[in-house]
Amino acid sequence: MSEPMIFLLLIIICIGGGFIQRVSGFGMSIFVMLFLPYLMPSYNDATATTGLIFCILTVFNAIVHYKHTQLKLVLPLLIAAMITIPIAVRISSVSSGTLMKKLLGVMLVAFSIYFLFFSKKIHIRPTVANGLFAGALGGALTGMFSTGGPPVVLYLIHATSDKMVYFSTIQSYFALASIYSSGVRLINGMITWEIVIFAAAGLIGCAIGTRLGTKFFDRLSAEKLKQVIYVGMIISGVLMIV
Repeated sequence: MSEPMIFLLLIIICIGGGFIQRVSGFGMSIFVMLFLPYLMPSYNDATATTGLIFCILTVFNAIVHYKHTQLKLVLPLLIAAMITIPIAVRISSVSSGTLMKKLLGVMLVAFSIYFLFFSKKIHIRPTVANGLFAGALGGALTGMFSTGGPPVVLYLIHATSDKMVYFSTIQSYFALASIYSSGVRLINGMITWEIVIFAAAGLIGCAIGTRLGTKFFDRLSAEKLKQVIYVGMIISGVLMIV
């Protein structure tokens, strides 16, 4: 596939990712990673590009909505993630792309089934210990797949009662964790000028998607949108596995 076509598809995919992130508070990297492993030259290129796009997008969201952020909820998540992210990035860098795609597929199917059928039946207490566990698992998924949102969402959705507090707090966590993970990838030589150019194209799409998502934030049913995403995750995950 030619580079101009990759750029065009990347922009289109990131429009959807930016829209989902603004409406539901997470899901941009999961949505983008449904497609990028098939488009990019390698699996590590896909994760590095997604991680860099996600980093800049969430930093922007965190700055815009910082007034609603509860940093006390962010700290245990971030502390644990800073331990597991470097380990996971290292594992990803030395593993084969085929293996990582299969593992990503398993992760997508598992989390989709959980959120579709069990998320309302299981409630996680917002304790420091649970925050550390969610952050450690989220950091591991961020380092290996650039999709560390589900464990953090599971924790924060029960730790916050207001929609804006949830959105701004999770964006602040994502911003700090993705800055750290992108720095780790840079040190490991996984972020090149080519990745930066790909990420710049993706940010164009994210900006459009975020703008559209802002207009629909109060009117669109985030629950219905999530259900569609989860079904898509299951289909894509099964394809990656087989």
